[in-house]
Amino acid sequence: MNDEKKPFNTLNESHLHHTLKVYYSAQNENSRMEVPYKQWICDIETSDQGIMEIQTGSLTPLKAKIKEGIKDKRHITVVTPVIIEKKIEIYTKEGTLVSKRKSPKKENVYSTLKKLTGIYDLLLSRYVTIIFIEIKSTEQRIQTDEKIQLANKSRRFPKAWYKAGKELSELGTEHIFHGKKSWLKLLPALPVEFSSKELKEAMVKENFPKPALKEVNLILWLYSKMNLIAETEKKERRKYYKKA
Repeated sequence: MNDEKKPFNTLNESHLHHTLKVYYSAQNENSRMEVPYKQWICDIETSDQGIMEIQTGSLTPLKAKIKEGIKDKRHITVVTPVIIEKKIEIYTKEGTLVSKRKSPKKENVYSTLKKLTGIYDLLLSRYVTIIFIEIKSTEQRIQTDEKIQLANKSRRFPKAWYKAGKELSELGTEHIFHGKKSWLKLLPALPVEFSSKELKEAMVKENFPKPALKEVNLILWLYSKMNLIAETEKKERRKYYKKA
């Protein structure tokens, strides 16, 4: 057992959010952090009164703020991390490090699209920009004596640990989306009409990462809702689409 100890605070979950907020504020000269905007607080306000929000989870909680920003003609940029590598550290309740390991789970831009499902109708606004930033992170977990459920009841099965924090280890590539053309770049070359089958085959042909292939139905749903593609017909229970 490793005797290394680390102090913990159950509020430390915001470490990743805070680090990204400081980073993007530094990238925008004369920006300010934690600025009031109507009934909300903006993570960052840029010098031209643009709004930047750092969101590590679903973007749905930001919907009302984004809609209000669009109404006020304020440019809104939402930054959300894509965890391409995650290390997990297990600690005792006293803060003693028990083990370290690398998680087999890796996110990519395509798997992160699920965060956008609640704001699909706002994504093509001229005032909205989405930035996916690839990161490497370290997640700290605290052992518990018994298996527990989380306060939000999100676990399918109780587990003998809870998250104590998530820290940014390294920044990687940014993927910036603003306007129709940028979103369409996520699609491979496709025939005029295509179904999920043709989309997947095209992704394989262009050597898309394997995890991306699992998101074919999500892409079709999201892009259909965004009016980037339109359903043309249904053959033998399979829907066909074309670019709108």
